[in-house]
Amino acid sequence: YRDDWLYSSLPNRNVQGKKVAIFGVGDSASYSEYYCDAAGELYDQFVKAGAKVYGFVSTEGYEHSASKAEKDGKFVGCMFDEDNQYDLSEERANKWVQQLKDEGF
Repeated sequence: YRDDWLYSSLPNRNVQGKKVAIFGVGDSASYSEYYCDAAGELYDQFVKAGAKVYGFVSTEGYEHSASKAEKDGKFVGCMFDEDNQYDLSEERANKWVQQLKDEGF
């Protein structure tokens, strides 16, 4: 189960200084106030363990009310909504991969 790995296993992994990129998939209409929260929880645990997170993405164009994956007005990675914004996923993914390359990931 993901909670066991996230809160029990990850803190015991040696990820100090490792490069990490996070993506999430959620339903921004049905879960608007929890959109891609798990990505935010991953971010918090990786940062706490010393990893360097790459690939922050603007929240502009996303339709949600709240998310643990949002830090300082950006998502901690690329978020996707295959239920409501599926037509934007390919472009978002392509831009994000190029951004990661540009950031040295």
